Amino acid sequence: MSKSGPTVTTFSSLIGFALRRLSARVLAGVRVLLWQRPVSVIPARVMFAPEALVDPDPAVAADIYAGVFALAGVVVDASARSPFMIDAPSPDWARALHSFGWLHHLDAQADRLSSSNARALFDEWLAAPSANGDIANEPDVMADRLYAWLVQSPLLLIGADPAFRQRYMRALGRHMRRLERALALLPKGMTRLRVAATLAIAGTVIADEGRLARKAMGALADAVSDEILPDGGHASRSPEALLTILAVLIPLREALTRRQLPTPDFLRETIDRVFPMLRFFRYGDGGLATFHGTGIVSPALMEAALDYDDVQGHPAPNARYSGYQRLAAGGTVVLFDTGRAPPPSHAQRAHASTLAFEFAHGATRLVVNCGALERARPDWIAAARASAAQSTLVIAERSSAKVLERWPLVGYLGPVLYRGPRRVDVTREGLTARADHDGYHDAFGLLHERTLALSDDGLWLDGTDRLIGPDRLDGYPFVVRFHLGPNVKARLEPKRNRVLMTLPDSAIWLFGLDEGPGLALEDSIVLVGPRQVRRTTQIVVAGNSLTDDTVRWHIARHAAPLDIEAESAEDIEPE
Repeated sequence: MSKSGPTVTTFSSLIGFALRRLSARVLAGVRVLLWQRPVSVIPARVMFAPEALVDPDPAVAADIYAGVFALAGVVVDASARSPFMIDAPSPDWARALHSFGWLHHLDAQADRLSSSNARALFDEWLAAPSANGDIANEPDVMADRLYAWLVQSPLLLIGADPAFRQRYMRALGRHMRRLERALALLPKGMTRLRVAATLAIAGTVIADEGRLARKAMGALADAVSDEILPDGGHASRSPEALLTILAVLIPLREALTRRQLPTPDFLRETIDRVFPMLRFFRYGDGGLATFHGTGIVSPALMEAALDYDDVQGHPAPNARYSGYQRLAAGGTVVLFDTGRAPPPSHAQRAHASTLAFEFAHGATRLVVNCGALERARPDWIAAARASAAQSTLVIAERSSAKVLERWPLVGYLGPVLYRGPRRVDVTREGLTARADHDGYHDAFGLLHERTLALSDDGLWLDGTDRLIGPDRLDGYPFVVRFHLGPNVKARLEPKRNRVLMTLPDSAIWLFGLDEGPGLALEDSIVLVGPRQVRRTTQIVVAGNSLTDDTVRWHIARHAAPLDIEAESAEDIEPE
């Protein structure tokens, strides 16, 4: 038996975290004022461009040439004026615009016309008042912009006159120095890691910036030790965070190799640990599991990152430090969340998903969590993070963890997930994993226990959900939810207490109850694109702890084809 996941976050620990964060910022500010060394404003030259993990898209380039910017799920036609001079339709759109991540698409043709267009947009940004706004100067936005400018330095500088080259180099220098100062003020978290990695890249590819490279590398080593768990997972418990980290660490490693500089041990070891964990969360469709705020990632980006995996390590079945179990056999992958809430510094997007699971066979996801619905509709963030949006058991419509809403802490710390399970006990034997958590104990005096057992051929999954404790006799209502993937059609057969599910390849799977209350089908929604959701179905098992303390169910492949008629999943347009 093992205890899984990070330390539970209580309200008192949130206050302690807030005080530590404030103290760190004050001390860092004093350090910057006292010890910041004066440095040259204009760097010497960019020796070479760092690598980008994704290829440019000619279609996106054509839109940009026409003045159309499709960013953060919103399309804006700026053909009549500079995109930096219009009112941004949303903060996320503004962040995507000022991050310049779209710039690499102009490299799809890489001719003088595209270079001229890129330089014009660069100069428009320099002249725009919004370039000095709060969003444009957020550290993560500045880091993304600096990295994009470095990656596309050949595109920007081909055919450029000396005056533009000076503007470009001065802008690089200004970003490097501002980020260097910001780095000392940033608290623990993904932003600090990304800023440190970006500065290390800049110090490596720009001539005479060895001091910056060394300083940033030291900060990056500290950030990595805070962010990456011993099993290669991320402190936020988000699978997507691993891809975000690799997207900056891989270019840094490749830049050091190109400069014939030694790769620090921590950098090499971190990348080698993260790759197997990325494979741990990967399904047969090439995407990632959707736990803890993970969105729909680009399969092309996944493949591009994995192309740099020199070790090709296989994922371990038990990610104890990250708080997950992986059951895999015969083309089936079951991922089981057996962890607690992340620490406060990494819990702003965490979900109340303890003992939730996802089930995928081949390229089809049969059982999923709803995912980061707020990426399509910001007002769905509370619903997306609730336990009801995960494939797990919920007592009295109450989540197993809370989202911080109290003022002023929420204004300072953000919507941190806290007061989740204090203890999650896990046992594992072969393809069987059992776990229980106490997230409902304070409110109801009950523990939730779930056991998942996958057959050797991957075609049968046995599940048991049990409520433990004398207070179950008080008769609390509960619901066990199984959100179905968007490509799964379902039909209820109430007399046989089962659901028939058909997959895109016409294969039939059954969901059945061996013991417990009856089944129902209800509507659900899941994230299916970067900012796109789709209507789907959820299997619902409703009961009462007094009479139905144990629910035994199974998911199994049906041997013979059946005729199932059900409505197809339907896209939902974001508002």
